[in-house]
Amino acid sequence: MTFEIVTVPCRTDNYAYLVHGGGKTALVDAPEVAPIQTALAERGWQLDEIWVTHHHNDHTEGVDELRAAYGAKVIGAADDARRLPVLDVALTDGNTFDFAGAPVTVLDVSGHTIGHIAFYLPAANAAFTADSLMALGCGRVFEGTMDQMWATLSKLAALPADTTVSYT
Repeated sequence: MTFEIVTVPCRTDNYAYLVHGGGKTALVDAPEVAPIQTALAERGWQLDEIWVTHHHNDHTEGVDELRAAYGAKVIGAADDARRLPVLDVALTDGNTFDFAGAPVTVLDVSGHTIGHIAFYLPAANAAFTADSLMALGCGRVFEGTMDQMWATLSKLAALPADTTVSYT
């Protein structure tokens, strides 16, 4: 199956990602509502799932409004559920779930925050890492430890070499 990944600029310094394939659309993080709704409308896509990487407001601010508007299912970290918008599906490191007929693997990428997760979609050669790995670096270690961040970066480095990393 072929997946289309659309980068949606949000706020002044953030991104969300739309992942579309098999007639389904997922959103990775929801920094703000308007640009995401515009990107969906331009493509005629419905929003089926919202994948939340971590609890920071610049990743969750639009979740509740988008869920209400589209009826999307919200997926996030069980270990951080108390700080996230209400989750329909709570997962931990190594869990997989099906998206449009393809497996998505959840990776614990704590360091920036405790309970931070990434989503790895092998069928698209894509990993959505949010603030655990960004261009030219990684997010600040706010809650975790440097050892946790090193373990996270090592885990991400072990993904196949052709993996595209999408960060927010």
